[in-house]
Amino acid sequence: MSMTDLSVSRTARRGIRTFSVWVWVWGAVVLFIGALNTYAVEEEVLENEAVENEAVELTDGFTYPWEAAEPRVFESDGTTYSGWGGGLIRIPVEEHDQDPYALTMVAGSYISFYATDAEDLGQPATDRSFPSSVTSIYREGEENLVLPQDADLELWVDADGPWEFTLQKAEVTEITNGFATSSRTGTGASNDKNIRHLVYRGDAVSAQFSHRGPGPFLVTIKSLDSSPDDSSSYSAINVIGDADQRTSWDPTAAVYFSIKTGDFYDAAWSIDIDELATDAPTHAPLTTTAPTTTESTPR
Repeated sequence: MSMTDLSVSRTARRGIRTFSVWVWVWGAVVLFIGALNTYAVEEEVLENEAVENEAVELTDGFTYPWEAAEPRVFESDGTTYSGWGGGLIRIPVEEHDQDPYALTMVAGSYISFYATDAEDLGQPATDRSFPSSVTSIYREGEENLVLPQDADLELWVDADGPWEFTLQKAEVTEITNGFATSSRTGTGASNDKNIRHLVYRGDAVSAQFSHRGPGPFLVTIKSLDSSPDDSSSYSAINVIGDADQRTSWDPTAAVYFSIKTGDFYDAAWSIDIDELATDAPTHAPLTTTAPTTTESTPR
């Protein structure tokens, strides 16, 4: 092989290397530009989704769905509602007829509910007052009462993520003789509900609440003719273990009691209304050994 042949081969190799370097450089530039375009498109999509899901961003950083001029309206699938973030549920007064509703979480972590006051119905967002707090649910299976006013129900959903819950007319037992009692075993079975809703219509404004069992005992009182966030709607008793407590409420045409006991504990409870009577009846001592049923008639 001559020196000329050797020189040509080295020149060819340098050319190949130079060409390869430029190909790599141009390839890197093309990939970089493509990545920028992809990022820009994805960022635009995310921004569009955020704008679509956003209600109103206030100066304090909080978002309130009722501040939106055209809030999202959630429709039901039977008795089930599902969605993301905040929005509005509308139920006409002819449909609810002031019957109590049971609101039960199916999926989600924390949801707050508010109701538009009757005088604010139909008003633009800028003229409405802050809606009244109705309730909050924190975990799956939790159930609370919603008492509509004598007007269309505008129920606001305030949440930060996806959720699902049911909203249907509640099973409420009416206390007809001033006394109610119930017991359950802590099986945790789906057909063994740990919550009962009762209503009392009378002149009494206090009652004795008793509980026997090692688990929690929670009593919530709501008044039909009060605004949703009135002081007469509150958790009256929240204890663990045996309890005998008397509590009172403001005079009202109908007062609702929600009784919650632990999922996996034997429990027995009673409500003894302090009715004005000279011959008040006596009742057997409360025990968890013999299951009993509520001594009243369904609503």
